[in-house]
Amino acid sequence: MQNKGIVKFVAIVLMLVCCFYLSFTFVTKYYVDKSKAMGEEAGQEYLDSIMNEKVYCGIYSFKQCREMEMGLGLDLKGGMNVILEVSVPDVVDVLADHKTDAAYKKSMEQAKKEEETSQDDFISLFIKYWKQNANGRPLAAIFATQQMKGKVSTSSTDSEVESALRAEVQSAVDNSFNVVRNRIDKFGVVQPNIQKLEGQSGRIMVEMPGIKEPERVRKLLQGSANLEFWETYNSQEIYPLLAQLNQKYAALGGGCQVSQEGRCGQGCQGQG
Repeated sequence: MQNKGIVKFVAIVLMLVCCFYLSFTFVTKYYVDKSKAMGEEAGQEYLDSIMNEKVYCGIYSFKQCREMEMGLGLDLKGGMNVILEVSVPDVVDVLADHKTDAAYKKSMEQAKKEEETSQDDFISLFIKYWKQNANGRPLAAIFATQQMKGKVSTSSTDSEVESALRAEVQSAVDNSFNVVRNRIDKFGVVQPNIQKLEGQSGRIMVEMPGIKEPERVRKLLQGSANLEFWETYNSQEIYPLLAQLNQKYAALGGGCQVSQEGRCGQGCQGQG
């Protein structure tokens, strides 16, 4: 009898635990159904707005509920399955500092063309054609650049340069993988499957169950992050120009006096 009581107790505990975890699915469904009634665009904005709000028991956010709901996968729930590819030729060209050397450019073009039908990777093909076109010059003549400083020097052997190139390409793939994963995590996709394809250099497979806005996700994944520098001016540089503008405006009867800080002083008329 005591054993039966223990079995019943364990069964009840397991049932309660299952109900608890299943409840996340119902909570998520409630808010998703609510968003559908608002229309596609407004509904998605609503879901984005509550993503980090506590919507269940005052503890779990909507994002956490989506992560803990029952996963159905692509077969049952639908979604997106995409393969992203890092452009190895572009990575190599950046490492070479966009050289205009004739042998280098020719080797790049030949390697790109053969890569479409060959089982060899781009770096192997490029090195093969470089040896044919470079008249005995080492790879270091091309890749001893600022980007490869500390990894390739003018005295590096071809083998050392090849190893450095492969390491840099792998690093670019790893960085792209992390960027894709972070973007998908912020988007709130439930149980995405992100993995690098073995034997296919530079390719990343992404499976996202339940995606209803493929175009939005496509833009999110394809968007590039660029670090840009813009030239700016300080007040001493632009003040003479403002002074000239002030004089011309005063000649027209405006009477606005511009201080050195760029503010209008007394006599400034609020004309449109």
